[in-house]
Amino acid sequence: MASSSADPLADLQSRLQSLELSKAHADAGAVLNKERAEILLSLRKVMAAMKAEAAKGGGASSKELEELREENRELKKVNAKQQYRIEHLVSNLREQIEGKQ
Repeated sequence: MASSSADPLADLQSRLQSLELSKAHADAGAVLNKERAEILLSLRKVMAAMKAEAAKGGGASSKELEELREENRELKKVNAKQQYRIEHLVSNLREQIEGKQ
């Protein structure tokens, strides 16, 4: 077992550091694998829940959709009224400003 290094002690220290470093990487790899496994399990649970919801006809029912559409129509009416009022107020404000100048 001939060493390419002239100093056998330095060679041994280098090998020891290399082994310690590889051990640290192995430990980190084990931690990462554990985390990946946990994430995979949680994703599987989410997928199962989504599939169960889809099987039950998940999402909004037609009644809920109709209620939402009606609410949307009402909100559009309110928004249009508010927009008209804002335009009216801005117009009057401009007239007031121009009248004072």
